Amino acid sequence: MSNDAIQIARLAVLEIAEADSVGEFLQVDSIDGFDIYRFSSTHPGYVDWRWSCSISPDATTINEIWLEPGPDSLIAKPWLPWSERIQPGDLAPGDVVPTAADDDRLRPGYTEILETELVEPLSPTYWEIGLGRQRALSDSGLVEAVYRWRDGDHGPRTQFARYADLPCSSCGWLLTIGGRLGQAFGVCANPISPSDGRVVTMDHGCGAHSESVVEVGILPVTEIVIDEFGYEEIDRSQLPEPAVEVEEVVAESAEVTVETEAPETADLAEMAEVTDSESQPELSAPAESELDD
Repeated sequence: MSNDAIQIARLAVLEIAEADSVGEFLQVDSIDGFDIYRFSSTHPGYVDWRWSCSISPDATTINEIWLEPGPDSLIAKPWLPWSERIQPGDLAPGDVVPTAADDDRLRPGYTEILETELVEPLSPTYWEIGLGRQRALSDSGLVEAVYRWRDGDHGPRTQFARYADLPCSSCGWLLTIGGRLGQAFGVCANPISPSDGRVVTMDHGCGAHSESVVEVGILPVTEIVIDEFGYEEIDRSQLPEPAVEVEEVVAESAEVTVETEAPETADLAEMAEVTDSESQPELSAPAESELDD
């Protein structure tokens, strides 16, 4: 390493970077037969980044110049697909969250349903309908719950349900329930859905339906919109002077008009004289014999 090589590397970096964004020389590293000269970055948007320049050992060839982060640089987190970045509560009416075709949390609907043994407190010991409870829900209480749930935030009249293409009855995230309400209600088990863990009607829906599968690599094509109503303000004082003055153009047009009208006026005069001579008979002087009579 020599001062000349450092100066060559700095000048090479200044070819692509602003002078006030290149700081002091930091170090030189040898990688794959090339010397990497590193300079600190003083740009406010790249704190603790380094300008790097790759030069041959004899300082005759500049291989590459780049900006790279340092050990304490502020860098972006590893990139994740948007489908993995979305969180519960991000879904809005009209949004569609596709479900991957190979999502291991879903299974084909025609396979055999395996009975799973639940543990407490999901399945209390010796629990049966009415057993262990002093009172159970009556028919009137059940009807009130049905109307209340259908008119609530997870019924068929919400914004999510109106914008949804598919109902909850065909969604793989729907957990069916038994009893008298099993054909009208279920429980949503989709963590992205705003109805997660809540009782939903079969005709409810949202954009997180299990069959909302989007093919990868196909992007929607929109029509080109041309603004036909916009305008651009023009400062007349900035326009170049015309090559021919307006007054000269008016004068020339006036001369042309006079020249073209003069022959027409003369022709009219001649026509008037001819017409008068043809329409009026010639008068001759009376003869002497006529005067004597």
